[in-house]
Amino acid sequence: MSAGTPATENQTLPAESTRSARGIDFAFRSATELKQHFKLIGKDFDAIQLSHGPQQGRFRVANLGSIFLVQLQTNQRLLLNGERGADCMSFSFESTGIADEHRLFNIPIAPYSLNGFRQGQVESHFQLSANTTSYLAILSTSRFNAFLNHCNSEYLIEKLEVNNALQISPSLHAKFRKQFEHLIHYPPITSQQCRQTTNHLYSAFLNAISEQTEARYLTYAPSPRQQLVKEFVGWAFSNASQDCSLDQISETLFASRRTLIQGTKESFDMGPMEMMKRVRLEQVNWILRSPDIRIDKNFKTITEVAQHFGFQSRGHFAKAYQQIFHETPSETWLKSVNL
Repeated sequence: MSAGTPATENQTLPAESTRSARGIDFAFRSATELKQHFKLIGKDFDAIQLSHGPQQGRFRVANLGSIFLVQLQTNQRLLLNGERGADCMSFSFESTGIADEHRLFNIPIAPYSLNGFRQGQVESHFQLSANTTSYLAILSTSRFNAFLNHCNSEYLIEKLEVNNALQISPSLHAKFRKQFEHLIHYPPITSQQCRQTTNHLYSAFLNAISEQTEARYLTYAPSPRQQLVKEFVGWAFSNASQDCSLDQISETLFASRRTLIQGTKESFDMGPMEMMKRVRLEQVNWILRSPDIRIDKNFKTITEVAQHFGFQSRGHFAKAYQQIFHETPSETWLKSVNL
């Protein structure tokens, strides 16, 4: 699905949610629930909660026809990993400009910066700081390039192919924030209004990227270790139910134990096996929240779910689960039944 194509899935939205032809607005209480919400706009991300405590977040979308504007609020540190799709780019930023734990491909973002616009990049891997609000403008690469050609600014395409971030002034950052916030809460209604708003945003992005010196562009240059961490996260989600040692994981990824350990600790403040456990706990949390999935997978007890993801000790599993989500597995299960 391209950035300009509205989602067509008939999905039941959770409580405290609204959805219209031009907008989506609802809460999420787990990282994997956020993953399901991103699917509404055609984005397939795995998500994981990196900090401890109950998740309370908000996901709002304004559909402008050829641009999706997303406002993402979270009280927990989150990681999203996956693919943003072909013919897709984004202009994204954190609203305060000072989020210490925001990272893009494991590289800390610069204060007051636009991020994620590198063309030709299909993969996506980004972290969100706790207690922050982030904005994403998701758009079609080919359509934006056509606009650049129309404005005789096709020379900028080369910059967008090699750079993934741009540092802007605090005043321009504040202008984008106010503009995005207004559009999220008051999206255009008619097709003509959407086209006018889209063209206005294209012009704003063009002005931002054309008025900057070379020094303001931040080249996309993750180190081999940072690339390894992204590859490891993708592998972890694909193999969450497999019982693997650190040596086996390192061998599979053609990396040394030391490099993998250093990379995950730099990026997530935890080693690879702890991160693997966190991924498994996230998967368990999602199934305990989802009666339909339990029926589909024929899980009748919490123990069956935990054992499926490699937790053989009930006591160890319950303690680790409560430490992350601040509730017992039984409490999560009962909440899903009582919805």
